[in-house]
Amino acid sequence: MESTTETSPRPVEDRRSRLSGQAGLPVLHHSRRRGFFARILAALVIAAGMVKAIAFVAFDYMRGLAVNPFEGFGLTQFAVAGASMALSIAAYATKAPLPLVIGFALIILIHEIGHAVVIRAKGLRAGVMVFIPFIGGAVTLKDQPRSAYDDAQIGLAGPIAGTFASLVVLQVYKWTNAPMYLAIAAAGFAVNLLNLLPIGMLDGGRISAAVTKWMWVIGGGVLIYKVLKQPNPLMLIVLLLVAFQVYASIQREKDDKSFYDVTISQRAAIAATYFFLVLFLGHQTWMTLNRLSLLAK
Repeated sequence: MESTTETSPRPVEDRRSRLSGQAGLPVLHHSRRRGFFARILAALVIAAGMVKAIAFVAFDYMRGLAVNPFEGFGLTQFAVAGASMALSIAAYATKAPLPLVIGFALIILIHEIGHAVVIRAKGLRAGVMVFIPFIGGAVTLKDQPRSAYDDAQIGLAGPIAGTFASLVVLQVYKWTNAPMYLAIAAAGFAVNLLNLLPIGMLDGGRISAAVTKWMWVIGGGVLIYKVLKQPNPLMLIVLLLVAFQVYASIQREKDDKSFYDVTISQRAAIAATYFFLVLFLGHQTWMTLNRLSLLAK
């Protein structure tokens, strides 16, 4: 019986396939690398385009704020601002050290300038800037805002400017470790936070009109609680002024519904800015006051 041994060609084919596979691996890796780098490059191009667009919008917005906040001010307006600021400093100085009082007064000044900048950017005319001892300050308007959205932007501008000023003072404290700067920053954060209470005559009251008027109910409830808990003539006067402001706003809505015609996107933007600012200022106030209490021990 004749036996034949058949040589299988598979080992040769396997070697060829292995060789061809090994030769193809670098090509595959290069292809993947090229695809990866191409995606990274495309993402960078898109990101650069987005940054450019955001920068353009921000620059265009900031260019609109490049106004003289004191435009139209005459000798009388500067005299009222200067005299009332000096009176406020003198009144505060009876309760706190003079350096703290001056720093606090400067933060209030920057807060009011923030309002004035947006007032002028909206094409409106400011009246007088006045400082009220133990209350704060205010900028009156010769021209009224055209909409609740414009009014809310004017209302937000003061606390935003005051917050930045307080952050600068806080940074000075970190550089110098001087507790006086921490106290000034804490006072600045606190007064800007209080200004955001949704109460008619405060900045929060102006802002709330563009979000929801139910915020007035919350703010009014807080104020009534404060008057009942710590009654004093000044708080009672403030409560009456707030009640009048809320009543005037409700009447205005009946007579001029277009003033409260705010789009959903505008309402959302104001609400997001407002609540972020409240949370940020609340955190900063708590942190700085807590740090002051630790330093006092």
